[in-house]
Amino acid sequence: MGRVIALITPFAVGLPLLIFLRVLSGIDRFEREPTRYVIAAVLWGAVPAVILGLVAQLILGVPVEVLFGEKSLGSKLIESSLFAPLTEETLKAGALALIYLFRRREFDGWVDGVVYGAAAGFGFAFVEDCLYLIGSQSWGDWVALYVLRVFVFGFLHGFWTSLVGIGFGLARNRTGSGLVKVALVLGMLALAMLSHFAHNTAVTLIEASGGATFLVALFNYAVVAALFIGLAFVAADRDRLLFRRYLADEVPMTLKAEDFWALSGLGANAGARLRLISRRRRALIQAAAELAQRKRQYLAEGNRDNIGADIVAERARLAQLSALARE
Repeated sequence: MGRVIALITPFAVGLPLLIFLRVLSGIDRFEREPTRYVIAAVLWGAVPAVILGLVAQLILGVPVEVLFGEKSLGSKLIESSLFAPLTEETLKAGALALIYLFRRREFDGWVDGVVYGAAAGFGFAFVEDCLYLIGSQSWGDWVALYVLRVFVFGFLHGFWTSLVGIGFGLARNRTGSGLVKVALVLGMLALAMLSHFAHNTAVTLIEASGGATFLVALFNYAVVAALFIGLAFVAADRDRLLFRRYLADEVPMTLKAEDFWALSGLGANAGARLRLISRRRRALIQAAAELAQRKRQYLAEGNRDNIGADIVAERARLAQLSALARE
């Protein structure tokens, strides 16, 4: 039985998490992040973050288990409610920090932070869920744990790291003091740790509370989920405003008027997200988003990283696509 569980678990866990990543990444409706950076974030969450997290928690747990006893409730609470959020959220955030520092041109704002954060979080969740499930002693235990970890609470690691990504994204577009940028990142990291702490504490105390704290865990999940649903609507309004502000002067020389107004509506945007429109129209939406983002960056930062050349190239690409889109 153990060998069969070990074989099917990665597939059973990986497919839902891939779907969850696509859902959470849907908040970025236009300018898709480069696949190589999303994959890199997934791999960071799945390998270095997991390994370093296990090592750090083992080291931190030694004195706690000596003081409270290896299987005591006190040890479980400290290790799962304190050490796990501190180490795991910090290490998963490493993927965001690396992209922010070394590939800043592909980190345009808080929406990008959500995508990269979700990638790192779900990469971590994949390995963690597999480790828990492969250790199941029976199929009944496996199914119960699978439902809880993958479906009931499956989004959580993606949500938590996305919160940190929002902090990096807000810092990305913040001008002025570096201390404010650091405060934004650390503040969102603290929020992720706090939500992680609330969840782990509630789950750890389920048996001692007769199951009452399971409701606390569900409430914590619902609050985080509601936050991201709200952010999806905020992102939609932000996208339409971005197009209107930075592409209006591209009509009619670069962009046809009908394309400009279509970009500001819901139909074409939803179609791009659900892949219901032609490849050429999706390419036009992507090019328009790239041009709008680069113009915004140019106004905010000047010609840093040769953004001016990018604007010229994206404008030419958009003009070509707009001319072809109606053919």
